[in-house]
Amino acid sequence: MKIKILGCSGNFVGKHRTTAFLINDSFLIDAGTVTEAISRRGLKKIKQILISHTHIDHVKGLFPLVDELVMMGDYSIELISVPQILEIITKNLLNNLIWPDFTVIPSASKAVIRPRGIPMEELTGLGQVSVKPVLMTHTVYTVGFVVREGERGFMFTSDTGPTKRFWEVASEEKEIEFIMADVSFPDRLADLATISGHMTPSMLMEHIDRYDLGSRFFYVTHIKPVFAREILEEIKASGRRNIGILRQGETLVV
Repeated sequence: MKIKILGCSGNFVGKHRTTAFLINDSFLIDAGTVTEAISRRGLKKIKQILISHTHIDHVKGLFPLVDELVMMGDYSIELISVPQILEIITKNLLNNLIWPDFTVIPSASKAVIRPRGIPMEELTGLGQVSVKPVLMTHTVYTVGFVVREGERGFMFTSDTGPTKRFWEVASEEKEIEFIMADVSFPDRLADLATISGHMTPSMLMEHIDRYDLGSRFFYVTHIKPVFAREILEEIKASGRRNIGILRQGETLVV
């Protein structure tokens, strides 16, 4: 499984792009960054987009993407998530007020977007990969994911504050190569992190220890750019060799 990090920042500022991971050239996890990072030829290869939640930094790339696909002819994508998240998207974003309803454009039978609901905490096959959603703790309905290709895979918290079920699942899952974990704020802003449904380095480390995950490797993601140096220094000061920083533009292989 090849995972290209199109964006992994906690805000779109300057060269920083927001969350989107392209798997095997055709499967996107979140859509914070799409058309600005993928050529028109590459856009045609995208067949499925898995959405963790509906905050703009995780879905904004969906809108120019579908607009571009309409212009390129007979292309469509599956928009995949748990039903609660798909309902928020269709009622509040693709509602002909914020953006056209591409679930019926150019027609209901040939729509550019085809919503597909998947069940919580069940592994669902989606072409080359299989996905298990897990409910997270954020300010809107949010799921993290176990993502597998064959027996190997990784996990992604999406946006979350201190939570429980995801880490229980992580301790149960075998053959997981790494976990991408939200660390948006430095430790001095722990109160703000908690209120906004995010984590600090110390919060992540607390979960690693509590759920006996010290043997797993973690990639920190969703860092707010203004705090990047401070968060990096806090992680380095911890001396933990199993925590790294996810980098925009890199490709991971599982």
